[in-house]
Amino acid sequence: MWQSQPQPIRFNQYGNGGQYDVAGMTTTLVPNLNPNASIDFVVTQVEKLANQINTLAADGESAGLEIADRGVVTYNRMTDAFNNETIQNVDRIVEIFNEKTLNWPLTELIIMVIVGLILVIITLIFLFMVFGERVTAYRYRKKLSADSDIENI
Repeated sequence: MWQSQPQPIRFNQYGNGGQYDVAGMTTTLVPNLNPNASIDFVVTQVEKLANQINTLAADGESAGLEIADRGVVTYNRMTDAFNNETIQNVDRIVEIFNEKTLNWPLTELIIMVIVGLILVIITLIFLFMVFGERVTAYRYRKKLSADSDIENI
């Protein structure tokens, strides 16, 4: 794999269209011409990588702070909207309800609703009792027929 002429080394990098040209540096694949070139190249690459990591960390921190600031602004807007608009809307709904039901006989309406609920409860109790009686009669009839079958054998 050793080549007779120095060749530029190409590495995959994200920001340069998939290729990163390091031909400007004195690196060769021939080990006898420049033995320290590969060490210098590795040091340079490590320094570039460290710089990119630091830049990425700084960008990430600033983006996180920006998101936090937006969250605070959103929370403040929602709190203001709830305190100002929602409470006023609820008060307005109560006022409209009071205006619409001003001449209604609310006491009589409440009494009629309570009496209706009591009648519904009594009807349900009656239906459960009738159903229970029928289930009991069916079981008793079934038990009697089973006993008479044994006697007939």
